[in-house]
Amino acid sequence: MNNEGESATSAGSRSDFLARFFRLQVARPWWVIGLCVLGCLSAAWFLPQLKTDLGPDAFLAPDNPALVYRDIVKEQFGLSDPLVLAVVDRRPGGIYRPQVLQLLQWLTDQISQLPNVPASRVVSLATEKNIISSAEGMEVRPFLEELPASMAASLRLKQAVEQFPLYVGTLVSADGHAALVIAELADEDRAEATYRAVTELLQTAPLPPSVDVHVAGEGAVMGYLASYVDADARRLVPFAGLVIFLVILLAFRQLGPAVVCALITVFTVVITLGTMAAQAVPVYVITNALPVILIGISVADAIHVYSHYFSLQRARPDSPRRDLVVETMLAMSRPLTLTSLTTIAGFLGLYFAGYMPPFKHFGLYAALGVAVAWVYSLTFLPAAIALTRPASRDSQSVGFTAAMTWLGTLTRRHAGAVIGGSVLIALLGLYGASHLTVDDEPIGLFLPDEPLVVADRVINAYAQGSNTLDIVVETPAVDGLLDPRRLRKIEALQTFVSGLPHVGGSVSIVDYLKQINRAVNEGAPAAYTLPDDADLVAQYLLLYSAMSDPTDFEEEIDYDYRMANVRVNIKRGGYQDTRQIIEPLERYLSDTFNGPDIKATLSGRVNLNYRWIKELAVSHFKGVGIALVLVWGVSAILFRSELAGLYTLLPICCTVLGVYAVMAALGITLGMGTSMFAAVSIGLGIDFAIHTLDRLGRLASRLGGDMPEVFREFYPTTGRALLFNFLTIACGFGVLTLSKISSLNNFGSIVVLSIGTSFVTSLMLLPALVLRLRPGFVVAPRSRPSGFAQYRVVTTVVVVALAALLLSRPSRAEEAVDAQRIVEQVNAVEEGQQVTRKLAMTLVDRRGRERHKETVIFRKDFADDTRTVVFYTAPANVRDTAFLIWDYADPDQDDDQWLYLPAMRKVRRISAADRGDYFLGTDFTYDDIKLDGKLEPKDYDFTLIGEQSPGEHHHYRLAGVPKSDAIARELGYSRIEVLVDADNSMIVEVKFWDLKGSELKTLEVADIVRVDGIWTRRQLHITNHQTGHQTRFEFSDVDYRTPVDDNLFTRQALERGYR
Repeated sequence: MNNEGESATSAGSRSDFLARFFRLQVARPWWVIGLCVLGCLSAAWFLPQLKTDLGPDAFLAPDNPALVYRDIVKEQFGLSDPLVLAVVDRRPGGIYRPQVLQLLQWLTDQISQLPNVPASRVVSLATEKNIISSAEGMEVRPFLEELPASMAASLRLKQAVEQFPLYVGTLVSADGHAALVIAELADEDRAEATYRAVTELLQTAPLPPSVDVHVAGEGAVMGYLASYVDADARRLVPFAGLVIFLVILLAFRQLGPAVVCALITVFTVVITLGTMAAQAVPVYVITNALPVILIGISVADAIHVYSHYFSLQRARPDSPRRDLVVETMLAMSRPLTLTSLTTIAGFLGLYFAGYMPPFKHFGLYAALGVAVAWVYSLTFLPAAIALTRPASRDSQSVGFTAAMTWLGTLTRRHAGAVIGGSVLIALLGLYGASHLTVDDEPIGLFLPDEPLVVADRVINAYAQGSNTLDIVVETPAVDGLLDPRRLRKIEALQTFVSGLPHVGGSVSIVDYLKQINRAVNEGAPAAYTLPDDADLVAQYLLLYSAMSDPTDFEEEIDYDYRMANVRVNIKRGGYQDTRQIIEPLERYLSDTFNGPDIKATLSGRVNLNYRWIKELAVSHFKGVGIALVLVWGVSAILFRSELAGLYTLLPICCTVLGVYAVMAALGITLGMGTSMFAAVSIGLGIDFAIHTLDRLGRLASRLGGDMPEVFREFYPTTGRALLFNFLTIACGFGVLTLSKISSLNNFGSIVVLSIGTSFVTSLMLLPALVLRLRPGFVVAPRSRPSGFAQYRVVTTVVVVALAALLLSRPSRAEEAVDAQRIVEQVNAVEEGQQVTRKLAMTLVDRRGRERHKETVIFRKDFADDTRTVVFYTAPANVRDTAFLIWDYADPDQDDDQWLYLPAMRKVRRISAADRGDYFLGTDFTYDDIKLDGKLEPKDYDFTLIGEQSPGEHHHYRLAGVPKSDAIARELGYSRIEVLVDADNSMIVEVKFWDLKGSELKTLEVADIVRVDGIWTRRQLHITNHQTGHQTRFEFSDVDYRTPVDDNLFTRQALERGYR
């Protein structure tokens, strides 16, 4: 007796507390509303800080090994997700027509000038070089050195491309009807602006008739997705709000409730997103749907409150309105809290189950949104009702009431059939779950008719594929990949991977070495093989570097020749397609390729997508399990019955299993969007079960267990409110079916189906079971404490847990001088008629790895011409390699150049370099080397822009601007700045800007001393700011006096070598 008395006293005190709480709100409504608005404004302050992270990398945790290794590979090889332009001409002749080739050159030039596109990372037929055999050796020449002016010239170009297998399928389609321009981005976070700039550029492109240009590629997906998602959200969110507003208007036939519900949705969405922004949590592709979802969820509580309020008003029309509000809140606070807690538990299942940040944050912030909606439903809503005083209309929604009454009659009369049908659905769902297929792909985010998707199809039809997989090969020692045996293993690996489904082809350093080998062997097709000597491999690479840029092979092999990348092009990017590549490839690497001295690891975009999609099934079923356990636990505590917890799970289990059956029947796969439906459906569907069981228990207690009478009262009241609850949620998620993001479209459709199923099973299966089994927690419930009797502890725990999860983050006077005089003084510095010197070259890549070469250099003037010979003395694999240059003063005469490769014991003539070409794989151009510390007034207009006096030296600063655009293009510079020492007229620093006006290189000169009476530069350090590559020259044993034999500058001297 004492316990019962204490319980009654406790229950009464809690009831008194809630009554005082709600009376205070209706007595001071403006204060309550003001505090609610203040809370919303506080969160809104952070909204401008909300960022987006729409890339597929977001689906992997930052410490995921695949993502970490991919970032290492990107840094090592300078790789990024590229934009790809496809120029397509289906007419005879295809892209090998002068007009189309001019367009290709124009596109390449224009894209190279875009702010976020480094010119060195643009690849097309207009940028790439042909490696061909010449009469005396090998030449490296641009394919489009001169634009063909006739079809005959275009056909010669076609033949040249077809003789370079590496570019067939990668830059030009095998049938000649398409050509690609591939542009890598400096900053992938600016992909949207770059994609927009490219599309705007295409509006002004000089397109010949019948020529189409498509933009796709992994970088384009990123760029397109940002604006796509933003436009989608701007369209869907207002539309969802309008639809929900109209549903509420339809339900209650008056404006007041619709406006109040709309305000609750605003508060919920703003506070949730503001909290995300405050915690620096970005919006992902998945969480982009969160505002639309919260709009549907946040009004559910208000619908039940208004329905109960109007019911009381109709029953007691003369009662004071504020008393009715208090009575309504006292009756509804418990079911509102029950459903909110179980919904939060369902969403937290996603958080606890997922390792992918988008899913975790979706679950967490959806749970937060539900909590916010619950708080505002218990505070703002009663205050707003007290102010607006809405009146019930007897005629409202008679049709809906009649429909729910009919559903109740149907359930009561056919309870056995309802139970049997539910069991059948569950069995079919179990079968469907066992036949679910996991599949998804990034391009599948977009609708099939989007330009990006069309472009992707075109590129995959004409080229090797728009999806890339990287195979990174590593050896333990420096120069390990110069070993022909290891290179042949890479060649065999490429052969294997090319035979896998959906693989278009692959590219590696092996392909370039085979092309070089054929070129130095007179172009014989049979010589398209790997060299069989490690020293010859090293000398081939040196030979190529003598005629091209130092970073040409940066994407294929590292600076130490220890790591190489094989890039595989794939035509289809779906999980089920790529697993046919990755899984056999992993077995091949493990069983055949990897060994103590060589190993390969998969990386790249396709590998990352495969990894996170592979985990979807595990994450999905884990999320379902956790959500069910959480919901059961909360329900059991709140109803004080483990059996009641199981009852609440029955409708949502039938729902989830039923959706599995539908997915299996329709061939719908488990992907990025559909994988979330179960946890979301559990979180939302549990509301129907909670309201149903709670109301049935209350009615059974009041009506003495008379179930027919319970049914007659339940369906027109609570059933009708649940119907509008369902309609609002369904409309909220239904709006997602209009999304242009395919995964959200599928997600919305599946959730609408599941919510509809939850609604029907909750209002049919549960009452049918109660009618037939008469469980004690419904028909003979223990005394229910009012207010927060049992669920106060649960509420506290959930709120605290949710909060914890959210909180888990010179000046001196000088005689005036002019620029012309300074230039003349610089050029007047003596340089000697001949010189012998040793040069230690250090080449440094952007990761700080160094490559060292040692040479002896002889230079001698022959009248106005200059001849230079370079003998390599180290490292061992290039020792005795020699390079001879005859530099002619006549600008119309091409320089002569020869290279001796000791491994082949042959002197090879190589093509004359353009002035802007890089010298021997360094960051100096041939023109930089030729000037040797001088200035060329024929190329530049110089002006004096300043003077400075660091320490004891006085310096002049000159600016040089090319005299014409043609000269600028030839040199590769749009401007230079030169720092000249006033005391000796030696240049101590030069800064270079590229043709886009971006800073390109800086040359620093140090250790300037007199040798044999001649000012001599002994240390040069040049840095390329765009590639991160550096070159250091250190000269020693400089000798201007010892005569240099003329015979050193002959081909025979190259073969004899340096003695």
